[in-house]
Amino acid sequence: MVDETSALPTDMRRFIDTPVARPLVKGRNIAAAGSLLVAAVLFIVLRQFALSSTLAAVVAGATLVTNLVVVWLRFQSHASTPLAVNLNHPFMDTEPMGDARILIQLANGQWVSPGKHRVRTVPDDLLGGYTLVQDTEDYPALGHFSTAKEIAGTLARHLALINQAIALRDAVNEVPDPIEEARGRETMDSGLLERSWLEDEEAVEVESPLVSFFRSKE
Repeated sequence: MVDETSALPTDMRRFIDTPVARPLVKGRNIAAAGSLLVAAVLFIVLRQFALSSTLAAVVAGATLVTNLVVVWLRFQSHASTPLAVNLNHPFMDTEPMGDARILIQLANGQWVSPGKHRVRTVPDDLLGGYTLVQDTEDYPALGHFSTAKEIAGTLARHLALINQAIALRDAVNEVPDPIEEARGRETMDSGLLERSWLEDEEAVEVESPLVSFFRSKE
C-alpha cells in the first residue's frame, strides 16, 4: 500500500523552489529581459524604415509575445517537475541534520513516497499515459503519473531528475545503491566462474590429436 497525501508537508520544498533550481529561474528572467530588449530594438529599426508607429508596435509586440510564450513554456517544463524534497536533501544545498526524504506528485495531485527503489514508467492501458512504478522485478505501482503519449522531452527529464534525487537521498541516508551492489555481485560471480573454469580446465587432461591417435592404437 502506497501512502498518499494531497497536501505537501510543510517541511518539503518543490524542486523549483530549491537552490539547485535557481539557475533555471535566473535563466527565465534573463530570457524575458532579452525578449523585451529585442522587441524594443525591433520597434526602433522598423520606425527607421518609415513604417508607421502602429505597424512597428504591432510587429514588435507580436515578436515579444511569441518570445515570452516560448520562454514561459520552456521554464514550465522544469517548474512542473513533480518532485519535492526536505531540508536534508542535497538539492537544498545545506548540511543534512537527519534523513533526506523525497515525494513525487502523481497526475491526480497526490504526493507519494517512491520507496527505497528507483522508478520508471509503464504504459497505462486503462487511463492512458503512464503509470509510475518502482524499478524492481515485479514493478509495484505507485500511481498514474502522466497523460503524455510518449516518454520524451519533459517526461524523460522529470524521470531522470526524480531518479537522481532518489540516488542523492540514498547517499545522504547511507543506503547502499542496489545497482552498484548488483554490479559488484556480477563482478564477483564472474570472477568465481572464471576461477572455477580454470580449475576444471587444469583437472582435465587435454590430449593432442597425435597422442589420441597413438592411444587408440594401443
